[in-house]
Amino acid sequence: MQTPRFLSSGLRFVAVAGASLLASSLAGCAQSPTGDDPLTFEEAQVSDLAALMDGAPSNDTLAEEGKADERLPARFDLLAIQSPVRNQARRGTCTIFATTALMESLYVAEGTIPNPDFSEQFLQWSTKRELGRFTTSEGSNPEANLGAISRFGIVEESAWPYDTFAWGPSNDAACTGEESMRPIRCFTNGEPPAAALTAQRFTLPAGRWINSRASSIQSYMVNNRLPVVVSGTFFYQAWSHGGTMLVTNPDRKRRGIVQYPSAEDQTDSRMRPAGHGILLVGFDNEMRVQRINAQGQPEVDAMGQPVYDVGFYLFKNSWNNTWATEQVEGTTTHPGGFGWISQRYVQEFMTAYVSGLPRITQREVCDDVRDNDGDGRADCMDTDCTSAPACAMPPMGTTTASPHAAIPDNSTTGVSSEITITDPGQIASLAVDVDITHTYRGDLKLTLEHGGRTVTVVDRTGAGADNIMEAFSLADFNGTEAMGVWRLTVLDTARSDTGTLNTWGLRITRCTGSCGSTTETTRHYENTTARDIPDNDVNGISSEIQVTDRGTIRRLTATVTIQHAFPNDLRIALQRVGGREVVLFDRQDVTDTMFTRTFTVDGFADQELSGNWRLVVSDRANADTGRLVSWSMDATTR
Repeated sequence: MQTPRFLSSGLRFVAVAGASLLASSLAGCAQSPTGDDPLTFEEAQVSDLAALMDGAPSNDTLAEEGKADERLPARFDLLAIQSPVRNQARRGTCTIFATTALMESLYVAEGTIPNPDFSEQFLQWSTKRELGRFTTSEGSNPEANLGAISRFGIVEESAWPYDTFAWGPSNDAACTGEESMRPIRCFTNGEPPAAALTAQRFTLPAGRWINSRASSIQSYMVNNRLPVVVSGTFFYQAWSHGGTMLVTNPDRKRRGIVQYPSAEDQTDSRMRPAGHGILLVGFDNEMRVQRINAQGQPEVDAMGQPVYDVGFYLFKNSWNNTWATEQVEGTTTHPGGFGWISQRYVQEFMTAYVSGLPRITQREVCDDVRDNDGDGRADCMDTDCTSAPACAMPPMGTTTASPHAAIPDNSTTGVSSEITITDPGQIASLAVDVDITHTYRGDLKLTLEHGGRTVTVVDRTGAGADNIMEAFSLADFNGTEAMGVWRLTVLDTARSDTGTLNTWGLRITRCTGSCGSTTETTRHYENTTARDIPDNDVNGISSEIQVTDRGTIRRLTATVTIQHAFPNDLRIALQRVGGREVVLFDRQDVTDTMFTRTFTVDGFADQELSGNWRLVVSDRANADTGRLVSWSMDATTR
C-alpha cells in the first residue's frame, strides 16, 4: 500500500517561443530525434487534429465500461505485456505507432508469438491504400488503423522496416505543394516491397470506441487486462513542447508529465490546432502533481495554497526510449519512453479506442473456415488437415434452438435452453454458435452442460461492449458421445443491464473411428516451501513445481495461499517454463491478510503437462510485506 504522491514543480524554467516551427508540421504527430539527427524536442511535429477526431463519438453517446458500484484498485499497470518503445522520428505517424503498440501488447498478452514486432510502415500504407482513409495527409486515427488491421492484417517489421523521414520532392517529384494534391505514395513512402506483399499478415478483432471517462477506461483496463489507445487535442505547454508561446518546465519534460492544460495554454494551442495519439498502459489515482501556470511558476489558488492535478495515466509514447527517462518518485517504475498524463486531460480532450486478443494458432484448425497458419489454404484445403476427422467424414450437421428468452437481471439461475441430439457418434470437434443481445456483455456467464459435464463458454468478458454474437470452439467434449441433451445456461451476474438469448446452436463433427482414449486422469502437485515476498519489487519471487507425468492438459487449476498485510499490492502469474505466462491475480481487492484462492487456468489447454511450472508473485507497491505460504496445481489430462 502506498501513500499519495506529491510532486512539486522544478526550480529551473525555460521559455521557448516556437510557433514558427509549426508552420509546416501540422500533418504529423509530435516526434523525437534519432541518433545524430539535429531535430530537437522543441521542434517536434504534432498531428492533424481533424484526422484524429474524424468519426469519433462523444462520451454522452457511449456507455460506461464499469458499474456504479465497481471497486477498482488505486494503482494498476500493464507494463509486463509491453513491447519496446519505438520512435516515429520525423514523420506524423503517432496514431500508427500507438495502434501498433496496442497490437503488439495484445499479441504479448495472447502469448503464442514471442517478441511481436509489427510494421508501422505497412500499417500506414494499408490504412491509406487498402482501406482508403486519410489519403491526402500523413495523419490517421485509431479507428481507421484498427479497421485496416482487422480487415487486411499487417506484416512484421522485418518485411517492411520503418522509414524515419517522410517523402519529399527528392524522393518523388510529385511529393511537393499542397498535400491535397499529392498522391498517396507521398504519405506511405511508396509501395510495399514484394517481400511485404507476400508475407504472412497478422490481424486483430474489430475495434470499438469506449467512453474516455476515468472510471470507464480504468474498468476496461482492469477487467480485460488490456491497454487503451487515446488520441486528441495537443496542448503545447502541457506537453512541455517548444511550440508554446508560454513557459515550459524542464523537470516535467524529463519525467514525461503532461498536466491538464491551463486556460492560457488552451487559448494559445488552439491558435495552432494539433493532436497526438498514445497508448495508456496503467493508472495511479493517488498521484498528485502541482500545476504550472502560464508563467511557468507553481500554481496556487487565491489563498496561496498549491493547486494539484490528481490522478494520472501511465502511457507509452512513440518518441524513443530517450524521452522521459527520469522517474516520478513513489510511482510505478517504468523504462524510458513512458510518461504520465492527467486523467482529466484524457477525459475532456481525447477519445479512446480498444481491440481484443488475437485468435492465433500456428497449425491449421480444420473446421473454422479460416486460414489459421497463414499459408493461403484454409480448412480441408490445407495439407495439415489431410487426416483430420473434419475432412475425412462429413459433419453431423448443425442443430439450433431459437428460445428468444429474456435473461433475468442479476440472477443466480439465469435462463437455460436445451438441444437434443438423437444421432449417436463420438465427437471430433464441437463449436457453439451464440446470438445474445445485451447492453453490458461483461455481466454475462455462459455454461454448456452435457453428459454430466459443465464447461464455461464465457465468463464475464468484454466489459461494457454490447451483445455476444460469436462462435466458440470447445475441445472439452472431444471424444465423448454426442447423443443426448445439451443445455446452454446464461447468467446475468450484476445489476442494471438486460438482454435476450435469441438463438444458439451446435456444430458437431464426428470421428470416423476411434478418437483416441477418452480416459481422464487428475493429478495433484504442490510446493509447500514458504518464501518471503519482497516489498515493491516487480521481479518478486518464484516457486517451481517439476512435473514428470505426461499427458495432454484438459483442465488446470492453481491454488495459492498467501499471507500479506495488503494483498491488493500483489500480482500472481503461472508460467510453464520455456512457454507462456498466464496472470492469475493482478492487484485485486482482497480484505483478508491470509487468503487462499483457487484459479481456473484456461491458457494451457491441449498442451503437454510435463515440465517445470513456476508461480511468480510480486508486490507492486511499497509499505507492506508478506509471504507465499504454499501453492499447488490440479491437472486433468487424457
